[in-house]
Amino acid sequence: MVIDKLGNIKNIVETKKTKSAPKSEITSAPSDKLEISSEGLKAAEEAKYIQMVKDSPDVRLEKVLALKEQIANGTYDRHLDNKVLNAVAGKLLNGIFSE
Repeated sequence: MVIDKLGNIKNIVETKKTKSAPKSEITSAPSDKLEISSEGLKAAEEAKYIQMVKDSPDVRLEKVLALKEQIANGTYDRHLDNKVLNAVAGKLLNGIFSE
């Protein structure tokens, strides 16, 4: 077996070392910055409230049970609901027209 005929070893190309950046340049690099527009903040807030509504139950069981009990006992006053609705509507309309 012949080992000395590997060819011209001196023609092997050596890789050159790259220069590293000075440390002062690395530490003085500008930091990233994030700015959210007012529209983006409003959209995020709306999305939060929409998710809260989606997560809330469709039926408030405690209210339903209380009304069923009042109906069963004969103490439910259906006219009271109309009075409350009229009072709320009146306050809303007064607030709108007073502005």
